[in-house]
Amino acid sequence: QIPWDKNPEALAKWAEGRTGFPWIDAIMTQLRQEGWIHHLARHAVACFLTRGDLWISWEEGVKV
Repeated sequence: QIPWDKNPEALAKWAEGRTGFPWIDAIMTQLRQEGWIHHLARHAVACFLTRGDLWISWEEGVKV
């Protein structure tokens, strides 16, 4: 079992592109503006959410 963090503030910052990590923020901004990101960018933001810094479940991320 993975001890997922339940941090709605961190999830909101990730979704809005306000994490403080320029690469992640740029990708999330592009996703919001264009509705599309490259599959490698998708992998980067998913890894950041789940294994990088946030440890938030992918099930929360998919709702974004």
